[in-house]
Amino acid sequence: MRNPYYLALCLAAFGSAASAALLDSAPGGGSAPAVARDVEIHYGTVAFKADDGTALKADWWAPKGSDRAPAALLLHAAGADRTQLRDLAERLYKNGYGVLALDLRGHGESIAKPEDAYTLLENDEARANAWAFTTRDVEAAARWLRTNRAVHSANLNLFGVGAGSALAVRQGSRDENVRSVTLISPREKILGFDLHEDLLALEGVPTFLIASREGKQAVEALAKSVHDELGGAPFITVETLKAKTPADLLDDSKLEFTITKPLKAIAFPSRGRR
Repeated sequence: MRNPYYLALCLAAFGSAASAALLDSAPGGGSAPAVARDVEIHYGTVAFKADDGTALKADWWAPKGSDRAPAALLLHAAGADRTQLRDLAERLYKNGYGVLALDLRGHGESIAKPEDAYTLLENDEARANAWAFTTRDVEAAARWLRTNRAVHSANLNLFGVGAGSALAVRQGSRDENVRSVTLISPREKILGFDLHEDLLALEGVPTFLIASREGKQAVEALAKSVHDELGGAPFITVETLKAKTPADLLDDSKLEFTITKPLKAIAFPSRGRR
């Protein structure tokens, strides 16, 4: 029998799928997630605050069943919003995760005032400064998941897209509850973040880099440089999909399998290890 907390979170929402926004571009639409006819989706919108008081909105897919599930935190690209990640969120939900997809400050429904929108920022310095503050939003989302009784507090799996990859790695290097980090179309340097340096600090956490055909060479070079500098056992795995460009990765039909297969043993340990 499902526990009362779980039932309180099971708000069903039905609608058409939102198209994925281009990586690090303007936000897409705000339609509700698509629902397969034979699958019941337990979905709702939640609100919480960062430690500086910034109000944040997120989509929450409560896990199926009554047992605690691994948590998945999804971080969108700069200039996009959480609708970019709804298809991926559904796939992870159907694979057994409790999924939180966040609107970072200045994006989507986490825009306090119209003039605070990230897309209105006029230069690289302003965009980098704004993106630096979003690390507080990621920590707030991780804290929300840690206190959610539907998921394991020490089984957090991070997923970042584009510039969201930099936030995922930064959180992973600071948060002892992180089990894995998956980066979709990561870039070594973006918006003031140096992914190479942060990956060094992430050493030992299973990390998966998903690249398009165009991005393969740069992503493989990044992984190699980190492993060479550390001189230890490799912890980064690079997967290349058939998608030609980074913007096509979220639509690649192989993305779900590529992400979920290696995470099974990491995110879903045996009962004896829970």
